[in-house]
Amino acid sequence: MLQTPQNHNSILLTGLFLGVLLISPLLGMESARAGPDATYDRSSQCVWVQTSAPSLQTSTPRHPLHPEPEEDLLVNEDVNIVTGLYTRSYSRHKDGIIDYKTARQIVISEYNEYWNTVVETKEFPLLYWEDGDRDGAFDMWIDQHGEGSPCDIVPYHIYESNQLAQSAEYQ
Repeated sequence: MLQTPQNHNSILLTGLFLGVLLISPLLGMESARAGPDATYDRSSQCVWVQTSAPSLQTSTPRHPLHPEPEEDLLVNEDVNIVTGLYTRSYSRHKDGIIDYKTARQIVISEYNEYWNTVVETKEFPLLYWEDGDRDGAFDMWIDQHGEGSPCDIVPYHIYESNQLAQSAEYQ
């Protein structure tokens, strides 16, 4: 069939009309998008995931990590440019015994006019250490995404070389 300009225009207009007809009902619908928005509550989602997921057999620590203590419990802080970490030590019982630590990643470090080191860090800690029973043995935790979400903060386990060798055999 030979298409004339008039035929071509009518096909375009019909296609445009059908497109508008199909899209019109969708305009009132809310569009889906990836990522958090103002109504996104990661903590609530974490609680739901933790209560609905089957329990996994993991080695210690089994208790949940407590939130980072307030400023008034801060005992010591250290800026280590070599490791790129800004660490903070806390005494949650206010007795000087350190039972909680955090480490934030340093983004920028510079010296001020008095030659003191000034750093800018990530908002949330990357690493956490907690000594819940205050016996001097700290459990270590890592924030997998660095966003401060309780879902992403998991125990950090260091595997011995023989465990790594055994796991390599099964892969």
